[in-house]
Amino acid sequence: MKKEWYHHFHRANSGFHGNWAIDKWAITETHYLFMMDILHLLTDDVIQSISLKDIAWKDKHLFPLPWPKEDLRYDAADTKYPGIILSNAFNPFDNKYRMVDGRRRIVKMLLEQKTEGLFYVLDFKDVKQFFLKEDDDVVKERRNYEFSS
Repeated sequence: MKKEWYHHFHRANSGFHGNWAIDKWAITETHYLFMMDILHLLTDDVIQSISLKDIAWKDKHLFPLPWPKEDLRYDAADTKYPGIILSNAFNPFDNKYRMVDGRRRIVKMLLEQKTEGLFYVLDFKDVKQFFLKEDDDVVKERRNYEFSS
């Protein structure tokens, strides 16, 4: 069974990739944002053309190192589909936006020498309620789906 993109999640925590907690005070907690929970917010009127340099994404500090060859999701990433970014959201680069879906697409765009792309731009205050703590039973159930598919 092919898993659709909206069955994935954004993990917000502090660790190997830097402090990606939902705010600078939540460094001991891990939160999950499931794309399925925010589908209703992804409307055409929130799509904007955004400069790629204004977007923080996990492993940005490693660019332009090549993406791991074993990552099939990188190969499948299609840059014609907008990513999802949050404005007014904490990120370790202090950028204007925080990537929550589409970092593989953004790497591809950068490698294609693009300087901007289309993104669903959501305000963190409108999305914060959908971040669930790691110990929430819903998170456990959904992550089991993620790994069993």
